[in-house]
Amino acid sequence: MSFISCFFILACLCVHNVWGAIGTSQINCAFGSNHHLGSVEEEYEGDVEIFTNIDPSDELRLEVHIFESSVTFLELIHSRGDTTATVRTTKPLDADGVLKEPPDPAEFELRGDGTIRLLRRLNYNIANLYTFTVEAKDIDDQNDTATVIINVEDFDNLNPYFDHSLYQASFPENQEGQISAVAPNAIKAQDGDTGINEPVVYSITAVDPNEVQSSFNIDPNSGVISVTTALDREETERITIQIQAAQQDDSTKTGNAVVFLAVEDENDNPPEFDKSEYTAVIPENSPNDMVVLQAKVTDLDQGGFVGTLQVIPDTVPFSISPDGSIRVKSSAELDRETTSTFTFQIEAKDSPPSNFSALATVNISLSDENDNTPVFQKSKYEGKVFINQTDGTLVVKVEATDLDEGPNGQVSYFIDFGNDEGYFAIDENTGEITLVQNISLPDNEILQFSLYVRAKDGGTVSRSSSVLVDIKAPGESHPQFFEKVYQGKVEEEQEAGAEIVKVNFLSVDPFVPVTLTVETEADKFSIDESSRMLKTKAKLDYETQKNYTVQLSITDGTNRDTAIVHVEVLDINDNSPEFAPIPSSIEIPEDAEIGDNVTSILATDADAGLNAEVRYSLEGSGGMFSVNPDTGLIIVAAALDRETQSKYNFKVVAEDQGRPVLSAEASLIITITDVNDNAPIFSKQQYEAIIWENATIGTDVIGVNATDKDEGLNAVVSYHISKQEPPSPAAAFTIDTTTGSISLAQKLDYSKAKRYTLEVEGRDGGSPSLTGSTVVMVWVQDVNDKAPEFSQDQYDVAVYENIAPGSALVSLEVTDEDEGGFSNGHFLLTSDIFSINSQGVIHLQSNASLDRETRDNYIIQVVAVDQPVDGLSSTAQINITVLDVNDNNPQFIDLENPQMIPEDQTGEVYHIQVSDADIEENGMVTLTPYSYNELFTISMEGTLTVTGNLDRETQDVYELVIVATDHGEPPRNNVTTLTIIVTDVNDNDPIFTEELYSARVLAKDVKKGDVVLTVSATDLDAGNNSLISYRFSSEPDLLDLHPDTGVITWTRDLTDIPEDTELELTVIAEDHGSPPRNSTAKVLIEIRAGSLTDDLAFENSTYHFSVKENEPVETEVGVVKAITGSQLVQVSYKLTSHSDLFSVDESGTIKTRQSLDKEEQEWYFIKVQATDSRTPPSTAMTTVVLQVEDVNEPPVFDSEKYEAEVFSIAPFRFPVVAVKATDPDVGDTEELQYSLEEFSSLLAVESSSGQVYVMDLTGMSGKVITTQVKATDRHGLFTTAELEVTVKSSGSDNIVVIALNQPVHTVQEKIRETQNSLEKVLGWNVNILSLRVESVNEMRSLLRETTAKTYISFIATDKDGTIISAKEVNEKLRSEQESVKVELENVFGPGLEVEQELEGSSGSSQQSNEAVVIALAVLLALSLVGLIVLVVVNVNKFKKMKDTDSDKESFNIGKRDMSDVFTNEVEFTETQDDQGNHNGSRKTSEVAAF
Repeated sequence: MSFISCFFILACLCVHNVWGAIGTSQINCAFGSNHHLGSVEEEYEGDVEIFTNIDPSDELRLEVHIFESSVTFLELIHSRGDTTATVRTTKPLDADGVLKEPPDPAEFELRGDGTIRLLRRLNYNIANLYTFTVEAKDIDDQNDTATVIINVEDFDNLNPYFDHSLYQASFPENQEGQISAVAPNAIKAQDGDTGINEPVVYSITAVDPNEVQSSFNIDPNSGVISVTTALDREETERITIQIQAAQQDDSTKTGNAVVFLAVEDENDNPPEFDKSEYTAVIPENSPNDMVVLQAKVTDLDQGGFVGTLQVIPDTVPFSISPDGSIRVKSSAELDRETTSTFTFQIEAKDSPPSNFSALATVNISLSDENDNTPVFQKSKYEGKVFINQTDGTLVVKVEATDLDEGPNGQVSYFIDFGNDEGYFAIDENTGEITLVQNISLPDNEILQFSLYVRAKDGGTVSRSSSVLVDIKAPGESHPQFFEKVYQGKVEEEQEAGAEIVKVNFLSVDPFVPVTLTVETEADKFSIDESSRMLKTKAKLDYETQKNYTVQLSITDGTNRDTAIVHVEVLDINDNSPEFAPIPSSIEIPEDAEIGDNVTSILATDADAGLNAEVRYSLEGSGGMFSVNPDTGLIIVAAALDRETQSKYNFKVVAEDQGRPVLSAEASLIITITDVNDNAPIFSKQQYEAIIWENATIGTDVIGVNATDKDEGLNAVVSYHISKQEPPSPAAAFTIDTTTGSISLAQKLDYSKAKRYTLEVEGRDGGSPSLTGSTVVMVWVQDVNDKAPEFSQDQYDVAVYENIAPGSALVSLEVTDEDEGGFSNGHFLLTSDIFSINSQGVIHLQSNASLDRETRDNYIIQVVAVDQPVDGLSSTAQINITVLDVNDNNPQFIDLENPQMIPEDQTGEVYHIQVSDADIEENGMVTLTPYSYNELFTISMEGTLTVTGNLDRETQDVYELVIVATDHGEPPRNNVTTLTIIVTDVNDNDPIFTEELYSARVLAKDVKKGDVVLTVSATDLDAGNNSLISYRFSSEPDLLDLHPDTGVITWTRDLTDIPEDTELELTVIAEDHGSPPRNSTAKVLIEIRAGSLTDDLAFENSTYHFSVKENEPVETEVGVVKAITGSQLVQVSYKLTSHSDLFSVDESGTIKTRQSLDKEEQEWYFIKVQATDSRTPPSTAMTTVVLQVEDVNEPPVFDSEKYEAEVFSIAPFRFPVVAVKATDPDVGDTEELQYSLEEFSSLLAVESSSGQVYVMDLTGMSGKVITTQVKATDRHGLFTTAELEVTVKSSGSDNIVVIALNQPVHTVQEKIRETQNSLEKVLGWNVNILSLRVESVNEMRSLLRETTAKTYISFIATDKDGTIISAKEVNEKLRSEQESVKVELENVFGPGLEVEQELEGSSGSSQQSNEAVVIALAVLLALSLVGLIVLVVVNVNKFKKMKDTDSDKESFNIGKRDMSDVFTNEVEFTETQDDQGNHNGSRKTSEVAAF
């Protein structure tokens, strides 16, 4: 064999080709590789090649390469992940078998004589080398092969060519040099004869525009184009250059290409404004951002002006936008009165890096606006009118200025008000105010006139301001005091200047000045003329003089008046209290009672009044004594104890009631004398001693000691043994009454008493004597002689099988009467599964485990030994029972899969058997379908029931997912899929493709057997139920209907038909079902005796059109056409039916007269008559079958707003109100889906029925919930309605909560029994509101709930429906606790635990916080098991029951027969009879039961 070729493809898509001999090769997945391996001999067997460098992720396989049969000789040995692979033979190699396959190249022919002949021209550029193998074979099938290699030589017959026919490049303006960036590649041309590849010479043949041709040059050797003269883009932007490549040895052989050049823009042109100077006039106070003018900027560079615009300087109140708009930047600065003209520059500056810019000047003038108010030169003007002035006298002149110009600045004056009497007038132009009427002035009075003068400018909208003009007019001066006598008071000892009293008088001061004078006591008093205040000139002394009489006078120089001031001097506190003599020391007994008198003290004060009143207090008495603040009597205030404190030294304080307070202090010492009030106290509360049981009489045991805090005989203590335990006929111990030493008085016996307890008394010498006591514990030392004893001879232990290795099972209690008990003992236990430790605790060994299903009972023996050596022992038996845990999944038994069910079958169809190796609850299994819940249910016994309507034509196979869940804690489950195949039932009629089949024939042309038309129908059923046979309702003479194909043919020729005839037949399509079903269609055949075209006739006997519903009037339906056979005959059309809905014009176009509604009528059969213009006229009829197509219309609610009321304690899923919408589209109303427009945790709506129900109304009492409810059709169109729910207060927090140690699904299944049990014990009606599990964060299905604790929330009502308070219910639950447990154990079995929650459950934040979670958990559970069936119950209203003591509400929920509503109930029920019974038991309110 000369060589073998094999081809390897790796997962990394590398290719490795090998040829030949045995060896080792590396695979290169990055680039691929080829290796020639040499050759091997024919008939070789074994390894061919070993490959290395294989990545573990690569996948290898053998592929065909050249010779298809080569891979049949080889195999690849390689395991995924190995880095090496081996190719070896599968059979001996055969060169002939491999080489005979390759065909000869198509360009050559091998003749029988061995001559190789060229069959067609060769192309060097396509193939320059041919290699193939030839075979020589003799008549004996002996053969040999040879390889033929043919080299093709090239010759010069092709022109040069460029790599691309079109090149593109760009170069910057204003620059010279080579153009380097050419796309798609650099310019290159080569000889078309690649074998010769003669060099080429490049040249430019043309340039467009022609005037820039001299600006370019091309290198003749490299083809690089250069710019020789810089260009300006603004003059020339695009250039086309035609280039040529000519063969160097033959210039006639050329190739051409085109180069498109773009001149790149350089920023070489400055920007320019359209004007050098801009002028504008705007009103002052123009608003911000108002456009003043717009400057335009241009730039000859590409893209125009690209840069920034700015105002110079930027402090002017104007800005410029990028579009050149000059705008007001600061309206506040546009004040003509401040600045009337603004001149600034605007600058246009190119973006960097260019620094080109342009400037323009802007002049903006401000026109005047009446924005200034006249301003008076003074804030207030004053004038005077004297008694001798006459009319026309100038009183005062006001003056105001206005900064505006023109009329806006002209000011006029007016008196607005204050001139009611008309005494004054003002000049409108000058502002002069004159007297126009004499004023009558009374004596000693100054009349005051307040004039408000307004200055107004002459603006179109005038502005004005006002000023006050104060005019005073004094009368004749006759000064006079208001009063003849004044009263004043002043405290003694005040510094000079103390104010006493203010005197008032009449005068015309300051117009006529007056003088005040103190005429008596002038050395002590003075008067201030400005304030008119009488003041002191020196300190006054109350003790020296208490009253003064001061005379005052007033004069204006001509007239005089006098007045008297009586001044009273007030006393101040300036004397401290003084104590009378006080004993230096006082003695009182320590048993003095609280309130006993100690002593009395007295202090006096020289002051008078409050300043002389004395109050007493104590300082430093520690609260042991108190003093009467008024009398000074000191009494005992607290119990005294000489032993605590025998002497008290404190201060007595006397304070007067003056301000400031003055006080005096005196010291008092009180000595406490002793009383026998302390009992002796032992040094220890308990003494302990140890004595051997063989000790001799008189042996000292222990000494006790007691002390007494009293003194003298009261502190002398004697000792006595008052009690001995256990007692003995003769006292076992004696005590020394003086020293307290205890000694042995009798022999001891450890077996009779191991310990003695002595009560010892200590008595003092007081009268009466007081006693103290202590306890002396005397331990008797023993000798070991008793065997240990177990607390039980037999222990019965029950443990769960899943107990962890090493867990404790039971603790054995062992006692020993010897001293130390069993403390030195040990246990013996022989077992491979259990062990016992030194404390007597039996454990499951760490390497052992229990399995109830393997072994459920163990009996072991345990030995207790009390001493390590020569110990005594005893034995106990341990019986261990292994309890079941839920450790086995349910198993399906012999499930027959698939199940065949007829589509019309309902009810029970199959029984599913399941088992569970566990026992009791753990072995009880519930089956739940988790798909197609609306069609299938599974009972507790495993019976599969069809509850919905099956339709094979809609769905013929159901993959029913069934979950088997046991009742263990936690539950275990198993899932299987049951395939249900729905078999066909003949429940569909055949359906014709057309309702009307029609044809028109010419009688003379009809031959027997000709096909008239074909009817066709289909049937949605399967099998024989879908096979259809055709027949006429009554057999016609002229026609035959094939029963299988529906082909209608003629039974004879019709040449003898004398006149036009119309055949109207009914064809029946009937299936082969049992019983069969059928449908009908009309067949209309028109037989023409004459011509089909000479007479008037419609082109079609029936037209089929369609139009969408709700289209506007004049919508075109279709066109009918009648043929006359002559162009001279005219045709007119009219409708003979439905002319109120449709019209037809002279062209035969049918249009609508009104909008159509599919929901009202879907099909119309319109008769159209055509009449021609002949005499007499001919007519023809046709039928137009029109179908109104559906247009999806949004649903419509039956009310725009729904209102309802519900109480805040309404349970989860309590029905509130049912919303209802209809869909105008045919048949779509039942497919509407209801939802809330926005998610709410308070309310929800059932998607199919529209029933709105409660989610959680916690905390919503007294509030109104407003939301939008939405109805959506199957196409996504929707409408909304407003929903308003008023949440009424429940009036009390009377929800009661109890907890049971049962899974929630167990409680749910026995909810009625639970309710009955509670009613039986409580004697009230019980309404369960909700169930919840222990952890509100666990949102899981009720059937999968693992928490073995369920909270039951309920309310209790009396027979009238009045709610019983939670406090009363809880009290009765506590008093009847055992009865409740007994009753509920009858429901749930033994071991039930009932926990009562705190009162006021509605006030519990936990319940409030958990309410939503409870509701959602129940909703999830109900949705998973698919058991929700709601019966809508509207809440009408709730009224309060009449009750004189409270506002309890009557719900009538006490009628249990009428409502069993709770959170996770599977259905709500209410019957008409229940309603009748309920209505008959009403009191004074009408309510809705829930």
